[in-house]
This record gives sequence, structure tokens and C-alpha cells, in this order.
Amino acid sequence: MNGLEVVQPDLNPLVDVASLPNVEDDFLTPLPRAYAKARALVYGLTFVVTGLAWLAPCLWLSMQDGEHGPPAALWWMLGGAWTAVMALWGVEERMGWPMRGFLVRERDVVYRSGWWTTQVVAVPFSRIQHSEIQQGPLGKWLGFCSLKLFTAGASGANLNIPGLPPETARNIRQLLEANHGV
Repeated sequence: MNGLEVVQPDLNPLVDVASLPNVEDDFLTPLPRAYAKARALVYGLTFVVTGLAWLAPCLWLSMQDGEHGPPAALWWMLGGAWTAVMALWGVEERMGWPMRGFLVRERDVVYRSGWWTTQVVAVPFSRIQHSEIQQGPLGKWLGFCSLKLFTAGASGANLNIPGLPPETARNIRQLLEANHGV
């Protein structure tokens, strides 16, 4: 056939997607409550600081005589936008918390998060180039860290599991190093 090879259709058979393994809720390990506290603390501080940043000029303008500064309607629109953003963020935190969890299987690591937009990320051990454990000041105070897994060809972490106890993050990292040379 003029040197061209004919590809047989059975060399790339279809996969029955119904037989593929499932990431069941029962198997996901939930993130610790210390991480939930940290997220609530960040939300609360943001709520107070940004609320005061809106309220202070409103109060100051209400005490002024005359037509100085932006119209009151602008401040009310900004306040409405702030309320909507903070409410959506609060709902996401409250409803999204139970969705967060991770799973370490024989060949991959899985992390699920989000309520508005649920995201499930699975990274096979064979693709992981290196791993990193990060712990900021809030994490040190409340006892949690993040495990970041990097794969070949990516510019950043392909999988970030936040809120892990440091011992759990070290154990996962040791598993990856011992079995897969990461």
C-alpha cells in the first residue's frame, strides 16, 4: 500500500464509562475544622474591613453640609454591590464546606471543592514531578498547611489541597516519594 500503514479500528477500543471508578462522597476525607475556622476568620475580617470602608465615608458625608462628594445614590449602589458579594461569598463558604474533601487512591490523588461550581481534580501519581508543603502564619497558628502537587509541563500547581494537618501532608508526600520517586 505505498508504504502507508492501515490502522485497525480495534486497536483503540471504546471504554465503558459506566465501569470507571467513581469518586464517592463516602470515600472523600473531609478537611479539618481548623481550616473551616481559618476561612471563617478571613471572611469575617474581610466583611468588617470592607464594610467599614464603605460605611465610614457614608457617615462622614451625611454629617457634611452642602453638595460635596459623590451623590448618596452612588454610596447606596456600592453598599448594595458589597452586600451581594459578601452574601454570595458567605453562601459559598457555608454550602461549599461539606463539598470539600480529598482522596488518596492507589494511583492518584483527588480533591473536590465548590458549591456554585464544583471542581474535582485528580492527578495520577505517574504525572507528578514534585510536591510542596506550604504553611503560612494563619496555618501555623491554627495547625494546617497546603499540599501542592506539580505535574510536567504545568506553570503552577496542578493540585492544591489546602487545610491539611501537617502530619497528613507529610504522610501523603512520603507516600508519593516512596512509591513513585516524586
